[in-house]
Amino acid sequence: MTFQAFGLTGYGYGLAAGADALAYLFAVWFFSRKSHMDADAVLLYGMLGIPLGLIVSRIFFCAVNVQYYTKTIMQPWRMLSFWDGGYSMAGMLAGLVLAALIAAKLKKLDFRAFLDAVFLPAGLLVFGLRLAEGLTELLGVGRQVSVDALANSMPVLFVTETMGAMELHRLAVFRYEAAFALLVFALTLWFFRTSKKRQSGDAAMLFFALYGAGQVLFESMRDDGHMMLGFIRVQQVLGVLAPLIVLTVLCRRYGRRHGARDAVTAAWTALPVMALILWMMVAPINHVLDLSRHIPLGIGLLAALCLYLAFFLRIKGANLRLILAWLAALLTVTACVLLEFSMDGSANLGRDYALLALCCAVLFLCPCALYRALHRQEERS
Repeated sequence: MTFQAFGLTGYGYGLAAGADALAYLFAVWFFSRKSHMDADAVLLYGMLGIPLGLIVSRIFFCAVNVQYYTKTIMQPWRMLSFWDGGYSMAGMLAGLVLAALIAAKLKKLDFRAFLDAVFLPAGLLVFGLRLAEGLTELLGVGRQVSVDALANSMPVLFVTETMGAMELHRLAVFRYEAAFALLVFALTLWFFRTSKKRQSGDAAMLFFALYGAGQVLFESMRDDGHMMLGFIRVQQVLGVLAPLIVLTVLCRRYGRRHGARDAVTAAWTALPVMALILWMMVAPINHVLDLSRHIPLGIGLLAALCLYLAFFLRIKGANLRLILAWLAALLTVTACVLLEFSMDGSANLGRDYALLALCCAVLFLCPCALYRALHRQEERS
């Protein structure tokens, strides 16, 4: 949707996104007053957050699509044409974190507490930006489905395209994501107001864990080609990483409280090694890193690493709860990957999306359950 103003062409998406950003900054100011935050810090955050959010968002998008700019159209300078569109929601959130860090440092505030204040209403920001995607008629559109009866009774769930006498129905993913963003905001606000002995940064971690887990599901539904590296949806991968990073932070806190030594860190370094071995068994990186013809060797290496995690780390001080939490999280990620690959050509997408939604819920519950256990112990002490 476009419009003309003073001889210039304006875009409905840009206008809606700008209004949403201003509403978000007002919400940050409102909640920061409740948290007794410095109003000047919020103003500085707003001055930094808008440009940094746009710049980092654009950098994320261009990094994923660098081949398009450098080889397909052979015009790398077009990456500077930010007015042509092309942004990343994950990059925007990363830019806001960077803005919060700079503002907190300059105003000598606790960064984690300030991050709580600025990400408490972040769900509202995402809500508005997702709804604005509907004005583009391109972004946030999902797979084509055959649900004529459901589309007639609940048209808000679908985007209808007319081709002659035929109507095609696609999933209105941007609306699902907007509704989910409101849920994220409600849960973050509830947590912020009801948690008695939470530490600074806990509310922001809840936001990222929940939002990231949701992105794994919603990015799977999208069919607009946004932020794709080959067949990999980059923002889906970033969504997986968000709850895993939160789990890492909570594991570190839990380990320090229970006297678990740095062997826990060694457990984390073993996990990507195991993933690399699995990759070498399925898709060799080169002729040297090839275990596809030596499956027993690969299984033996994986078994040895599993024994290391299960026994050696336990003896050396790694907490069993942490190992089980990581095992559950990694198994859930594996299930998400398998489901994602089974989507193409699936005869029952409804069932597959329901299973993927369940996996995403478990992925969020892995850090959430560990936090609850840690929080209960902190309340008793």
